[in-house]
Amino acid sequence: MAENLAYKPSSGKYWAYDDNKKNVDTYGYLYDWETACNVCPTGWHLPSHKEWTQLTDFVGSNPSVKLKAKEGWKSNGNGTDDYGFSALPGGSRRYTGAFSNIAKDGAWWSSTETGSSDAWNRVMIPSNGKVFNIDDSKRNGFSVRCIKD
Repeated sequence: MAENLAYKPSSGKYWAYDDNKKNVDTYGYLYDWETACNVCPTGWHLPSHKEWTQLTDFVGSNPSVKLKAKEGWKSNGNGTDDYGFSALPGGSRRYTGAFSNIAKDGAWWSSTETGSSDAWNRVMIPSNGKVFNIDDSKRNGFSVRCIKD
């Protein structure tokens, strides 16, 4: 998909950043991991840690710059969008309820668990060309990109 998922499921945990529907229009919803694993439409799936790695390896050097949208990132964080991925920084929601870093940081779930309470996600920040691998609590809210089966 060339945008963050903005699907409102009938069940699960998901949030509009700052509980503001206008943020969904631009950045999509933030989903907890369990919901993220089940929210992609039929014929699509949440990418695994391996699939994310295949993408960033294919892109090569400075993958964050090449995958970020040309607009929408604060702090001089816009990218070149060389592949039409158009990554936008939807921020995150901690399980404590705190939202942080919309328009600054982007974080996307993978389907790969790192333990019973954590899973891998990918993070892009404005000041770095890397795409970071982070294992984080499944209770947190991050963006979702689905890929075709």
